[in-house]
Amino acid sequence: MERSFLLQPKRYKVLYGGRGGGKSWSVALVLLLKGTEKPLRILCAREFQNSIRDSVHQLLSDKILEHGLDTFYKITNTSIEGANGTTFGFEGLKHNITKIKSYEGADIAWIEEAQTLSHRSLSLLRPTIRAPGSEIWAGWNPRRKSDAIDDFFRAKRPSGSIVVEANWRDNPWFPPELEAER
Repeated sequence: MERSFLLQPKRYKVLYGGRGGGKSWSVALVLLLKGTEKPLRILCAREFQNSIRDSVHQLLSDKILEHGLDTFYKITNTSIEGANGTTFGFEGLKHNITKIKSYEGADIAWIEEAQTLSHRSLSLLRPTIRAPGSEIWAGWNPRRKSDAIDDFFRAKRPSGSIVVEANWRDNPWFPPELEAER
C-alpha cells in the first residue's frame, strides 16, 4: 500500500482493511512527522476510551522513541507536545461528545478503531473539525456495511476523500509472528 496519499491535502483520509495492514503505524508516523514541520493541534479519538491506555498514546510514544523524535516531542501521561507547539490530545467520543466541541480548532482528527464509531459521534465530530484546511483521518477493520464509518466512507464516499484498503500484504513491517498466525 502506498502511504504517500497521507501527505496530500484532503478533507478525509481513511484506511480500512484487515488486521496487520500497518494502518495505525502509518498514520502515527506520518502525523508525528507532520507535527515536526509546523504546529498542529491533533485530536486522537475513538468511540470508547475509558482511560489513556485505551488510546493511541502508547503507539505514538513508541514511534517517537523508535524514530529518534524524543528530542522534539515531550511525552506526558495524558498528552504529547512538540517543541514547536504541536499537541496530540486523546479523547473518547461516546461519553465525551460535548467535550469534543472544544476541539473545533483542531487541524487533524484521527479516529482509530473507527468500526465502533456511532452514527451520532460521526455526525457530531465532522462539523466540529472545521478549522481552515482541517482534516479527518480514520482507520478501521470492517465489520458490517451498516457501521457508520463504512456507510459514510465506503458506501457514500464523500467528495474530498481518499479511501484506501490496506491489508497484511501491503504492510512492509508485517511481523513473522502474524505470518505464523495467518
